[in-house]
Amino acid sequence: MLQSRPITTIKDGTDSRAGANGGAGSDFGTGAGIEAELANGGVVEGTERDGKDRSGDRDGSGEALFSGLGASPGIASGVARIVAELDQLDKVGEGDVIVTPMTTPDMVPAMKRAAGIVTNEGGMTSHAAIISRELGVPAVVGTGNATEALDDDDAVTIDGDKGTVTEGRSETDEQRDAVEEVRPQSPVKPMTATEVKVNVSIPGAAERAAATGADGVGLLRLEHMILSTNKTPEKYIADRGVDAYIEEIVEGIRGVADEFYPRPVRVRTLDAPTDEFRQLEGGDDEPHEHNPMLGYRGIRRSLDLPEVFEHELSAFRELYEMGYDNVEIMLPLVNDVEDVLAAKRLMREAGIDTERRSWGVMIETPASALCIAELADCGIDFASFGTNDLTQYTLAVDRNNENVAGYFDELHPAVLDLIGRTVETCREHDVATSICGQAGSKPRMVNFLVNEGVSSISANIDAVRDVQHEVKRVEQKLVLESIR
Repeated sequence: MLQSRPITTIKDGTDSRAGANGGAGSDFGTGAGIEAELANGGVVEGTERDGKDRSGDRDGSGEALFSGLGASPGIASGVARIVAELDQLDKVGEGDVIVTPMTTPDMVPAMKRAAGIVTNEGGMTSHAAIISRELGVPAVVGTGNATEALDDDDAVTIDGDKGTVTEGRSETDEQRDAVEEVRPQSPVKPMTATEVKVNVSIPGAAERAAATGADGVGLLRLEHMILSTNKTPEKYIADRGVDAYIEEIVEGIRGVADEFYPRPVRVRTLDAPTDEFRQLEGGDDEPHEHNPMLGYRGIRRSLDLPEVFEHELSAFRELYEMGYDNVEIMLPLVNDVEDVLAAKRLMREAGIDTERRSWGVMIETPASALCIAELADCGIDFASFGTNDLTQYTLAVDRNNENVAGYFDELHPAVLDLIGRTVETCREHDVATSICGQAGSKPRMVNFLVNEGVSSISANIDAVRDVQHEVKRVEQKLVLESIR
Protein backbone atom coordinates (compact mmCIF):
# COMPACT_ATOMS: atom_id res chain seq x y z
CA MET A 1 0.00 0.00 0.00
CA LEU A 2 2.84 1.99 -0.08
CA GLN A 3 1.42 4.85 -1.86
CA SER A 4 1.76 6.10 1.68
CA ARG A 5 5.34 7.21 1.77
CA PRO A 6 7.39 9.32 4.12
CA ILE A 7 6.67 13.02 3.79
CA THR A 8 7.17 15.62 6.43
CA THR A 9 5.19 18.78 6.31
CA ILE A 10 6.46 22.29 6.70
CA LYS A 11 6.43 24.48 9.76
CA ASP A 12 5.75 28.12 9.03
CA GLY A 13 8.66 30.33 9.76
CA THR A 14 11.39 27.70 9.99
CA ASP A 15 14.81 29.24 9.67
CA SER A 16 16.20 26.54 7.41
CA ARG A 17 13.86 24.77 5.05
CA ALA A 18 16.23 21.96 4.14
CA GLY A 19 15.72 19.21 6.63
CA ALA A 20 12.90 20.99 8.43
CA ASN A 21 10.60 18.35 9.81
CA GLY A 22 7.89 20.33 11.45
CA GLY A 23 4.48 21.11 10.08
CA ALA A 24 1.81 23.74 10.00
CA GLY A 25 -0.45 23.24 12.96
CA SER A 26 -3.51 24.37 11.04
CA ASP A 27 -4.11 21.05 9.26
CA PHE A 28 -7.52 19.51 9.89
CA GLY A 29 -7.53 16.25 11.77
CA THR A 30 -3.88 16.25 12.80
CA GLY A 31 -3.95 18.25 16.01
CA ALA A 32 -1.00 19.88 17.66
CA GLY A 33 1.28 16.93 16.90
CA ILE A 34 2.50 18.47 13.68
CA GLU A 35 4.16 21.15 15.76
CA ALA A 36 6.63 18.58 17.10
CA GLU A 37 10.16 19.21 15.90
CA LEU A 38 12.43 16.27 15.20
CA ALA A 39 15.44 17.98 16.69
CA ASN A 40 18.54 15.89 17.43
CA GLY A 41 17.41 13.12 15.08
CA GLY A 42 13.99 12.88 16.65
CA VAL A 43 15.12 12.33 20.24
CA VAL A 44 14.62 15.00 22.89
CA GLU A 45 17.92 15.96 24.45
CA GLY A 46 18.73 14.03 27.58
CA THR A 47 16.34 11.16 26.95
CA GLU A 48 18.77 8.50 25.76
CA ARG A 49 18.39 5.01 27.19
CA ASP A 50 19.83 5.10 30.68
CA GLY A 51 19.25 1.53 31.79
CA LYS A 52 16.29 2.61 33.92
CA ASP A 53 13.52 0.02 34.39
CA ARG A 54 10.43 1.41 32.70
CA SER A 55 8.30 -1.73 32.87
CA GLY A 56 5.01 -1.94 34.75
CA ASP A 57 2.30 0.59 35.48
CA ARG A 58 3.06 4.18 36.40
CA ASP A 59 0.97 7.24 37.02
CA GLY A 60 1.48 8.69 33.55
CA SER A 61 3.43 11.68 34.86
CA GLY A 62 6.75 10.24 33.70
CA GLU A 63 9.43 12.13 31.83
CA ALA A 64 9.21 12.85 28.13
CA LEU A 65 11.30 10.24 26.35
CA PHE A 66 11.29 11.61 22.80
CA SER A 67 9.03 13.28 20.26
CA GLY A 68 8.03 13.09 16.64
CA LEU A 69 5.09 14.04 14.46
CA GLY A 70 1.60 13.55 15.86
CA ALA A 71 0.26 11.55 12.93
CA SER A 72 -2.99 10.17 14.36
CA PRO A 73 -4.80 11.95 17.22
CA GLY A 74 -5.53 10.53 20.65
CA ILE A 75 -3.70 9.39 23.78
CA ALA A 76 -2.90 5.75 24.40
CA SER A 77 -0.90 3.80 26.96
CA GLY A 78 0.54 0.31 26.84
CA VAL A 79 3.69 -1.74 26.94
CA ALA A 80 6.12 -1.31 24.07
CA ARG A 81 6.66 -4.14 21.61
CA ILE A 82 9.72 -3.62 19.43
CA VAL A 83 9.04 -4.97 15.93
CA ALA A 84 12.18 -4.89 13.82
CA GLU A 85 11.20 -7.85 11.63
CA LEU A 86 7.87 -9.17 10.40
CA ASP A 87 8.33 -12.46 12.27
CA GLN A 88 8.08 -10.46 15.52
CA LEU A 89 4.47 -9.38 14.94
CA ASP A 90 3.05 -12.28 16.95
CA LYS A 91 4.26 -10.73 20.18
CA VAL A 92 1.95 -7.72 19.67
CA GLY A 93 -1.16 -8.26 21.77
CA GLU A 94 -4.34 -6.29 22.37
CA GLY A 95 -3.52 -2.91 23.88
CA ASP A 96 0.23 -2.98 23.19
CA VAL A 97 2.18 -0.16 21.57
CA ILE A 98 3.97 -1.14 18.36
CA VAL A 99 7.43 0.43 18.07
CA THR A 100 8.98 -0.14 14.65
CA PRO A 101 11.20 1.54 12.04
CA MET A 102 8.18 1.84 9.69
CA THR A 103 4.96 -0.10 9.22
CA THR A 104 4.14 -2.11 6.09
CA PRO A 105 0.90 -3.63 4.74
CA ASP A 106 1.81 -6.95 6.39
CA MET A 107 1.57 -5.25 9.78
CA VAL A 108 -2.04 -4.06 9.48
CA PRO A 109 -3.53 -6.98 11.49
CA ALA A 110 -1.15 -6.17 14.35
CA MET A 111 -1.90 -2.45 14.00
CA LYS A 112 -5.58 -3.24 14.54
CA ARG A 113 -4.71 -4.94 17.85
CA ALA A 114 -2.43 -2.17 19.04
CA ALA A 115 -3.34 0.70 21.36
CA GLY A 116 -0.79 2.95 19.68
CA ILE A 117 1.98 3.05 17.09
CA VAL A 118 5.42 4.67 17.17
CA THR A 119 7.86 4.71 14.24
CA ASN A 120 11.41 5.84 13.64
CA GLU A 121 10.73 7.04 10.13
CA GLY A 122 8.01 8.67 8.09
CA GLY A 123 5.92 11.79 7.91
CA MET A 124 2.27 12.75 7.72
CA THR A 125 1.67 10.69 4.58
CA SER A 126 3.68 7.62 5.53
CA HIS A 127 2.00 4.22 5.70
CA ALA A 128 1.91 4.37 9.51
CA ALA A 129 0.29 7.81 9.53
CA ILE A 130 -2.41 7.07 6.97
CA ILE A 131 -3.39 3.63 8.26
CA SER A 132 -3.34 4.72 11.91
CA ARG A 133 -5.70 7.61 11.15
CA GLU A 134 -8.04 5.31 9.30
CA LEU A 135 -8.04 2.77 12.14
CA GLY A 136 -8.38 5.48 14.80
CA VAL A 137 -5.18 4.34 16.54
CA PRO A 138 -3.01 7.11 18.06
CA ALA A 139 0.38 7.32 16.37
CA VAL A 140 3.65 9.23 16.58
CA VAL A 141 5.92 8.93 13.53
CA GLY A 142 9.37 10.14 12.54
CA THR A 143 10.86 9.91 16.04
CA GLY A 144 14.33 9.00 14.78
CA ASN A 145 15.31 6.19 17.14
CA ALA A 146 12.29 4.92 19.08
CA THR A 147 13.33 1.31 18.52
CA GLU A 148 16.63 2.06 20.24
CA ALA A 149 15.24 4.32 22.96
CA LEU A 150 12.71 1.72 24.16
CA ASP A 151 12.78 -1.94 25.11
CA ASP A 152 10.09 -4.58 25.11
CA ASP A 153 7.77 -4.29 28.13
CA ASP A 154 8.52 -0.59 28.72
CA ALA A 155 5.26 1.11 29.76
CA VAL A 156 4.72 4.26 27.69
CA THR A 157 2.06 6.83 26.87
CA ILE A 158 1.87 8.29 23.39
CA ASP A 159 0.11 11.52 22.49
CA GLY A 160 -0.91 11.45 18.85
CA ASP A 161 -1.89 15.13 18.97
CA LYS A 162 1.33 16.55 20.41
CA GLY A 163 3.65 13.93 18.95
CA THR A 164 5.21 12.96 22.29
CA VAL A 165 6.12 9.67 23.95
CA THR A 166 6.37 9.73 27.74
CA GLU A 167 7.36 7.23 30.38
CA GLY A 168 4.68 5.19 32.15
CA ARG A 169 0.94 4.82 31.75
CA SER A 170 -1.58 7.63 31.71
CA GLU A 171 -4.27 7.76 34.39
CA THR A 172 -6.68 9.23 31.82
CA ASP A 173 -6.29 6.42 29.32
CA GLU A 174 -9.79 5.19 28.43
CA GLN A 175 -11.45 2.75 26.08
CA ARG A 176 -11.94 4.43 22.71
CA ASP A 177 -14.50 3.74 20.01
CA ALA A 178 -12.83 4.49 16.69
CA VAL A 179 -16.13 4.67 14.79
CA GLU A 180 -17.95 6.90 17.29
CA GLU A 181 -14.97 9.26 17.45
CA VAL A 182 -15.49 10.36 13.85
CA ARG A 183 -19.28 10.20 13.82
CA PRO A 184 -20.59 13.81 13.70
CA GLN A 185 -21.96 14.94 17.05
CA SER A 186 -24.49 17.12 15.28
CA PRO A 187 -26.97 15.22 13.10
CA VAL A 188 -27.18 18.18 10.73
CA LYS A 189 -24.65 17.84 7.94
CA PRO A 190 -23.31 21.11 6.49
CA MET A 191 -24.93 21.51 3.07
CA THR A 192 -22.34 22.37 0.45
CA ALA A 193 -22.29 22.57 -3.33
CA THR A 194 -18.74 21.23 -3.28
CA GLU A 195 -18.84 17.55 -2.36
CA VAL A 196 -16.69 16.45 0.57
CA LYS A 197 -15.51 12.87 0.26
CA VAL A 198 -13.14 10.68 2.26
CA ASN A 199 -9.92 8.79 1.53
CA VAL A 200 -9.82 5.06 2.33
CA SER A 201 -6.67 2.96 2.21
CA ILE A 202 -7.89 -0.32 3.65
CA PRO A 203 -11.33 -1.94 3.28
CA GLY A 204 -11.36 -2.53 7.04
CA ALA A 205 -11.70 1.23 7.58
CA ALA A 206 -14.87 1.51 5.49
CA GLU A 207 -17.29 1.56 8.43
CA ARG A 208 -15.34 4.30 10.17
CA ALA A 209 -15.08 6.28 6.92
CA ALA A 210 -18.82 5.99 6.22
CA ALA A 211 -19.65 7.16 9.75
CA THR A 212 -18.22 10.58 8.89
CA GLY A 213 -21.17 11.32 6.60
CA ALA A 214 -18.87 11.93 3.62
CA ASP A 215 -20.40 12.26 0.16
CA GLY A 216 -18.46 9.23 -1.05
CA VAL A 217 -14.92 7.90 -1.33
CA GLY A 218 -12.56 10.11 -3.31
CA LEU A 219 -9.72 7.60 -3.19
CA LEU A 220 -9.74 3.88 -2.46
CA ARG A 221 -6.24 2.48 -2.93
CA LEU A 222 -6.26 -0.84 -4.75
CA GLU A 223 -2.67 -1.67 -3.88
CA HIS A 224 -3.38 -2.47 -0.25
CA MET A 225 -5.76 -5.27 -1.24
CA ILE A 226 -2.96 -6.83 -3.29
CA LEU A 227 0.12 -6.04 -1.22
CA SER A 228 -1.55 -7.25 1.98
CA THR A 229 -1.44 -10.77 0.50
CA ASN A 230 2.36 -10.48 0.79
CA LYS A 231 2.70 -11.60 -2.81
CA THR A 232 3.27 -9.77 -6.06
CA PRO A 233 0.34 -10.06 -8.48
CA GLU A 234 2.30 -12.50 -10.65
CA LYS A 235 3.21 -14.68 -7.66
CA TYR A 236 -0.36 -14.65 -6.33
CA ILE A 237 -1.73 -15.69 -9.72
CA ALA A 238 0.91 -18.42 -10.09
CA ASP A 239 0.06 -19.84 -6.66
CA ARG A 240 -3.72 -19.47 -6.55
CA GLY A 241 -4.88 -18.70 -10.06
CA VAL A 242 -6.50 -15.82 -11.92
CA ASP A 243 -9.97 -16.31 -10.47
CA ALA A 244 -8.69 -16.06 -6.89
CA TYR A 245 -6.76 -12.90 -7.75
CA ILE A 246 -9.82 -11.27 -9.27
CA GLU A 247 -11.94 -12.34 -6.30
CA GLU A 248 -9.42 -10.75 -3.90
CA ILE A 249 -9.92 -7.41 -5.64
CA VAL A 250 -13.71 -7.78 -5.97
CA GLU A 251 -14.21 -8.53 -2.28
CA GLY A 252 -11.96 -5.68 -1.18
CA ILE A 253 -13.77 -3.08 -3.29
CA ARG A 254 -17.18 -4.59 -2.59
CA GLY A 255 -16.86 -4.10 1.17
CA VAL A 256 -16.33 -0.37 0.71
CA ALA A 257 -18.91 -0.02 -2.06
CA ASP A 258 -21.53 -1.70 0.15
CA GLU A 259 -20.79 0.62 3.05
CA PHE A 260 -21.21 3.75 0.91
CA TYR A 261 -23.85 2.71 -1.62
CA PRO A 262 -25.21 4.62 -3.53
CA ARG A 263 -22.53 7.20 -2.82
CA PRO A 264 -19.62 6.95 -5.32
CA VAL A 265 -16.44 5.03 -4.52
CA ARG A 266 -13.49 6.07 -6.68
CA VAL A 267 -10.94 3.23 -6.94
CA ARG A 268 -7.39 3.87 -8.09
CA THR A 269 -5.85 1.03 -10.07
CA LEU A 270 -2.64 -0.54 -8.82
CA ASP A 271 0.13 1.95 -8.03
CA ALA A 272 3.10 0.62 -6.08
CA PRO A 273 6.78 1.22 -6.89
CA THR A 274 9.31 -1.56 -7.38
CA ASP A 275 10.94 -1.26 -3.95
CA GLU A 276 7.59 -2.09 -2.36
CA PHE A 277 6.95 -5.06 -4.66
CA ARG A 278 10.46 -6.30 -3.91
CA GLN A 279 9.53 -6.87 -0.26
CA LEU A 280 6.88 -9.41 -1.26
CA GLU A 281 7.01 -13.05 -2.26
CA GLY A 282 7.91 -13.09 -5.93
CA GLY A 283 9.64 -9.73 -5.65
CA ASP A 284 13.14 -11.02 -6.40
CA ASP A 285 12.70 -10.30 -10.09
CA GLU A 286 11.71 -6.68 -9.55
CA PRO A 287 14.14 -4.19 -11.12
CA HIS A 288 16.46 -2.26 -8.81
CA GLU A 289 15.83 1.41 -9.43
CA HIS A 290 17.79 4.39 -8.17
CA ASN A 291 14.55 6.32 -7.55
CA PRO A 292 11.48 4.05 -7.67
CA MET A 293 9.20 7.06 -7.29
CA LEU A 294 10.24 8.10 -10.81
CA GLY A 295 10.26 4.56 -12.14
CA TYR A 296 8.20 1.51 -12.99
CA ARG A 297 4.87 2.27 -11.32
CA GLY A 298 1.35 3.51 -11.90
CA ILE A 299 -0.24 3.32 -15.34
CA ARG A 300 3.13 2.78 -17.02
CA ARG A 301 3.50 -0.55 -15.21
CA SER A 302 -0.12 -1.48 -15.92
CA LEU A 303 0.28 -0.82 -19.65
CA ASP A 304 3.58 -2.71 -19.74
CA LEU A 305 1.94 -5.73 -18.06
CA PRO A 306 -1.49 -5.68 -19.73
CA GLU A 307 -2.28 -9.27 -18.77
CA VAL A 308 -2.14 -8.34 -15.06
CA PHE A 309 -3.96 -5.05 -15.61
CA GLU A 310 -6.71 -6.93 -17.45
CA HIS A 311 -7.37 -8.97 -14.30
CA GLU A 312 -7.93 -5.73 -12.36
CA LEU A 313 -10.33 -4.56 -15.05
CA SER A 314 -12.13 -7.91 -14.95
CA ALA A 315 -12.75 -7.29 -11.24
CA PHE A 316 -14.36 -3.94 -12.09
CA ARG A 317 -16.51 -5.60 -14.76
CA GLU A 318 -17.70 -8.21 -12.23
CA LEU A 319 -18.61 -5.47 -9.77
CA TYR A 320 -20.66 -3.67 -12.42
CA GLU A 321 -22.41 -6.94 -13.29
CA MET A 322 -23.23 -7.36 -9.59
CA GLY A 323 -24.94 -3.94 -9.60
CA TYR A 324 -22.24 -1.78 -8.03
CA ASP A 325 -22.80 1.21 -10.27
CA ASN A 326 -21.27 3.48 -7.64
CA VAL A 327 -17.74 2.21 -8.39
CA GLU A 328 -15.52 4.53 -10.44
CA ILE A 329 -12.13 3.77 -12.04
CA MET A 330 -9.18 6.12 -11.56
CA LEU A 331 -5.90 5.76 -13.49
CA PRO A 332 -2.71 6.79 -11.63
CA LEU A 333 0.37 8.64 -12.88
CA VAL A 334 -0.79 9.33 -16.42
CA ASN A 335 1.32 11.72 -18.44
CA ASP A 336 -0.38 12.15 -21.80
CA VAL A 337 -3.06 11.12 -24.28
CA GLU A 338 -1.23 7.93 -25.23
CA ASP A 339 -1.45 6.66 -21.64
CA VAL A 340 -5.16 7.39 -21.40
CA LEU A 341 -6.16 6.02 -24.80
CA ALA A 342 -4.21 2.80 -24.21
CA ALA A 343 -5.92 2.28 -20.84
CA LYS A 344 -9.32 3.13 -22.35
CA ARG A 345 -8.81 0.51 -25.04
CA LEU A 346 -7.96 -2.14 -22.43
CA MET A 347 -11.05 -1.19 -20.42
CA ARG A 348 -13.24 -1.70 -23.46
CA GLU A 349 -11.56 -5.02 -24.27
CA ALA A 350 -12.30 -6.13 -20.70
CA GLY A 351 -15.99 -5.47 -21.26
CA ILE A 352 -16.27 -2.10 -19.51
CA ASP A 353 -18.50 0.44 -21.21
CA THR A 354 -16.43 3.63 -20.97
CA GLU A 355 -19.39 5.72 -22.11
CA ARG A 356 -21.64 4.44 -19.34
CA ARG A 357 -19.18 3.93 -16.47
CA SER A 358 -17.45 6.78 -14.65
CA TRP A 359 -13.67 6.83 -15.07
CA GLY A 360 -10.90 9.39 -14.88
CA VAL A 361 -7.27 10.14 -14.21
CA MET A 362 -4.96 11.26 -11.45
CA ILE A 363 -3.22 14.58 -12.06
CA GLU A 364 0.11 13.85 -10.39
CA THR A 365 2.68 15.13 -12.87
CA PRO A 366 3.20 18.57 -14.41
CA ALA A 367 2.84 16.86 -17.80
CA SER A 368 -0.70 15.68 -17.07
CA ALA A 369 -1.67 19.11 -15.75
CA LEU A 370 -0.30 20.82 -18.85
CA CYS A 371 -1.99 18.29 -21.17
CA ILE A 372 -5.36 18.36 -19.41
CA ALA A 373 -7.29 19.73 -22.42
CA GLU A 374 -6.13 16.80 -24.56
CA LEU A 375 -6.87 14.34 -21.74
CA ALA A 376 -10.38 15.76 -21.43
CA ASP A 377 -10.93 15.08 -25.13
CA CYS A 378 -10.24 11.38 -24.45
CA GLY A 379 -13.60 11.12 -22.72
CA ILE A 380 -12.59 11.17 -19.06
CA ASP A 381 -15.32 12.01 -16.55
CA PHE A 382 -13.07 13.42 -13.83
CA ALA A 383 -9.54 14.51 -12.99
CA SER A 384 -8.28 14.11 -9.41
CA PHE A 385 -5.22 15.85 -8.00
CA GLY A 386 -2.70 13.64 -6.23
CA THR A 387 -0.93 16.51 -4.53
CA ASN A 388 1.69 14.35 -2.82
CA ASP A 389 3.28 13.37 -6.13
CA LEU A 390 2.33 16.56 -7.98
CA THR A 391 4.27 18.54 -5.39
CA GLN A 392 7.22 16.18 -5.52
CA TYR A 393 7.53 16.28 -9.29
CA THR A 394 6.88 20.03 -9.60
CA LEU A 395 9.38 21.09 -6.95
CA ALA A 396 11.97 18.32 -7.54
CA VAL A 397 11.73 17.31 -3.89
CA ASP A 398 12.31 13.64 -3.12
CA ARG A 399 9.54 12.69 -0.71
CA ASN A 400 11.76 10.04 0.89
CA ASN A 401 14.68 12.38 1.58
CA GLU A 402 14.55 13.99 5.01
CA ASN A 403 17.35 16.41 4.02
CA VAL A 404 14.98 18.31 1.72
CA ALA A 405 11.70 17.63 3.55
CA GLY A 406 11.39 21.32 4.43
CA TYR A 407 11.06 22.19 0.75
CA PHE A 408 7.96 20.03 0.30
CA ASP A 409 5.06 22.49 0.07
CA GLU A 410 1.73 21.60 -1.55
CA LEU A 411 0.81 25.30 -1.32
CA HIS A 412 3.80 26.44 -3.37
CA PRO A 413 2.67 28.98 -6.03
CA ALA A 414 3.81 26.68 -8.84
CA VAL A 415 1.73 23.77 -7.54
CA LEU A 416 -1.31 25.98 -7.02
CA ASP A 417 -0.92 27.43 -10.53
CA LEU A 418 -0.98 23.95 -12.07
CA ILE A 419 -4.05 23.04 -10.02
CA GLY A 420 -5.86 26.29 -10.86
CA ARG A 421 -5.20 25.97 -14.59
CA THR A 422 -6.37 22.37 -14.57
CA VAL A 423 -9.63 23.19 -12.75
CA GLU A 424 -10.36 26.03 -15.19
CA THR A 425 -9.75 23.84 -18.24
CA CYS A 426 -11.81 20.97 -16.84
CA ARG A 427 -14.75 23.29 -16.21
CA GLU A 428 -14.58 24.37 -19.85
CA HIS A 429 -14.70 20.71 -20.93
CA ASP A 430 -17.38 19.64 -18.42
CA VAL A 431 -14.95 17.36 -16.57
CA ALA A 432 -15.33 17.11 -12.79
CA THR A 433 -12.30 17.87 -10.62
CA SER A 434 -11.29 16.69 -7.19
CA ILE A 435 -8.36 16.37 -4.83
CA CYS A 436 -7.43 13.19 -2.98
CA GLY A 437 -3.93 14.04 -1.76
CA GLN A 438 -3.25 14.82 1.90
CA ALA A 439 -3.38 18.54 1.11
CA GLY A 440 -7.16 18.23 0.80
CA SER A 441 -7.31 18.22 4.60
CA LYS A 442 -5.58 21.62 4.87
CA PRO A 443 -7.70 24.75 5.40
CA ARG A 444 -5.66 26.91 3.01
CA MET A 445 -5.93 24.32 0.25
CA VAL A 446 -9.68 23.94 0.84
CA ASN A 447 -10.11 27.70 0.60
CA PHE A 448 -8.10 27.84 -2.64
CA LEU A 449 -9.93 24.91 -4.25
CA VAL A 450 -13.44 26.14 -3.46
CA ASN A 451 -12.59 29.56 -4.84
CA GLU A 452 -11.24 27.92 -8.00
CA GLY A 453 -14.44 25.91 -8.45
CA VAL A 454 -13.30 22.35 -7.71
CA SER A 455 -16.11 19.75 -7.81
CA SER A 456 -15.12 17.75 -4.74
CA ILE A 457 -12.54 17.48 -1.96
CA SER A 458 -11.53 14.17 -0.43
CA ALA A 459 -10.17 14.37 3.10
CA ASN A 460 -8.72 12.13 5.77
CA ILE A 461 -11.30 10.30 7.88
CA ASP A 462 -10.71 12.42 10.96
CA ALA A 463 -10.89 15.68 8.98
CA VAL A 464 -14.13 15.23 7.01
CA ARG A 465 -16.47 17.22 9.25
CA ASP A 466 -13.99 20.10 9.64
CA VAL A 467 -13.53 20.24 5.87
CA GLN A 468 -17.32 20.28 5.41
CA HIS A 469 -17.61 23.32 7.68
CA GLU A 470 -14.69 25.08 5.98
CA VAL A 471 -16.19 24.45 2.54
CA LYS A 472 -19.54 25.83 3.72
CA ARG A 473 -17.86 28.92 5.16
CA VAL A 474 -15.98 29.66 1.93
CA GLU A 475 -19.06 29.06 -0.24
CA GLN A 476 -21.16 31.39 1.91
CA LYS A 477 -18.47 34.05 1.65
CA LEU A 478 -18.49 33.74 -2.16
CA VAL A 479 -22.27 34.14 -2.23
CA LEU A 480 -22.15 37.22 -0.01
CA GLU A 481 -19.45 38.84 -2.11
CA SER A 482 -21.45 38.21 -5.28
CA ILE A 483 -24.52 40.12 -4.00
CA ARG A 484 -22.83 42.99 -2.20
